[in-house]
Amino acid sequence: MRRPRDKESFKEFDYVSKIHRHEKLITQIPGNLPKVALIFPNNYKVASSSLAWSWIQQLLANKGVGVQRFFYEETFKRFYSMEEQRPIDEFSIWLITFQFENDLKNIADILIKRGVPLNVLDRADYHPLVIVGGPVNLFNVELITDIADFAFVGDLECSIDEFSNALLTEGKSKIAEELLKIPQIYSKAYGKKESRNCYANLNMVPVSHFVTPFSVFKDKLLIEIGRGCIRRCAFCVTGYTKKPVKFAKVEDVIEVLERHKDEEVGLISATITDYPYLDTLLNYMEKENIKFSVSSMRVDDVNEKLLKLLKATDHQSFTVAPEGISQRIRDIMLKDITLEGIISGLSLGHKVGFEEVKLYYIIGLSEEETDDYDELFWFIHQLYDIGYRKVTLSINPLVPKPKTPFEDRKMIDRKEYEEKITYIKKNLPNKARIYAESYKESLIQYQISRLRGEDTIDFIEKHFMKR
Repeated sequence: MRRPRDKESFKEFDYVSKIHRHEKLITQIPGNLPKVALIFPNNYKVASSSLAWSWIQQLLANKGVGVQRFFYEETFKRFYSMEEQRPIDEFSIWLITFQFENDLKNIADILIKRGVPLNVLDRADYHPLVIVGGPVNLFNVELITDIADFAFVGDLECSIDEFSNALLTEGKSKIAEELLKIPQIYSKAYGKKESRNCYANLNMVPVSHFVTPFSVFKDKLLIEIGRGCIRRCAFCVTGYTKKPVKFAKVEDVIEVLERHKDEEVGLISATITDYPYLDTLLNYMEKENIKFSVSSMRVDDVNEKLLKLLKATDHQSFTVAPEGISQRIRDIMLKDITLEGIISGLSLGHKVGFEEVKLYYIIGLSEEETDDYDELFWFIHQLYDIGYRKVTLSINPLVPKPKTPFEDRKMIDRKEYEEKITYIKKNLPNKARIYAESYKESLIQYQISRLRGEDTIDFIEKHFMKR
């Protein structure tokens, strides 16, 4: 690939190239003439921490579709692929994985910078075909339907043969014709306003094809062992949009681990402690001395072996999500976790050697009272009594989401949120640290989650486009 001549483009080209050189390929992607740009509309750290960015590429490449990966930085203007640093304009199909509502801004920025009209109806035949999939579509597919030529709802594995065959077809109209035959496709632009979701099993265990030092899972091979969540937390869309829950067979996971014994791994699941074969898996990993991290776990379900093995990897901090500031609030949240269970798990964590703990909380429920905050402050003091040396709280305002029991709630207003943060800081032990999520970013997430059709483009033009 010829390097760009202008200084600004070369800087972007060189940045992507350097990051790619730090990727260690575990599995070679079949080489096909690139046609599809697989875009993760966030920075490389976030993109490489998502197994979807690798797994979608593998699924398509194994069916003969030429795919190269792209990520986003606000400073990017040309957008170069990871594999060959090809500019995105060379790709006739843009496949975007929409993982987080706030990435809408980045999706719009990519389109605008490359001269692609935001409204699908304003595009010409020479513009790329824009297909958007990902978790956001599960709870509000109409959010993206005025921007995307096609929205894909659900798991790609369900329709991988039909989807790949469509992408391999020549000509925009022919590709569209084939895509419209797929039940999981929704397209306002092409008049298909119904889609049927599908949740794939994990008979083929998803595994990343590269590791990188720049991921949240530093230098770890990602392996998905569970998809969906058996829990019913009232604030979380996963438990209401991804059921029935699917788990990979433990013998299949072990077979993957056998193939990659030299790699540290990151186990991906809504919560590792809900994996029904966890004891068997832990026994194998302990026997083979496999180092690993987990994406999430329930503090009330942890056991000593799990915590010891995590501590033996590179975990310095024990991360816990009580969510509610008191037991009463957790009950309202349908969190299904008790104060006793939290303290028991944290006591066990300190016993195996953890001295730091990070706690995630959600505030802003209308039911909160002074007594609830008193319980929070009491609880933090208990952690120091247990023996934790460093306690960090991450505070987020409640963002009510569609398709959840909280969907009809309103967000707390900025003034009240900031007053609550000040109150928490004032009453926590002085040595406790607190990080408060940006109210602005949370409010944008709340607003985006409820957008429909033309409202999406209006919102982008009002909030994201420079005047």
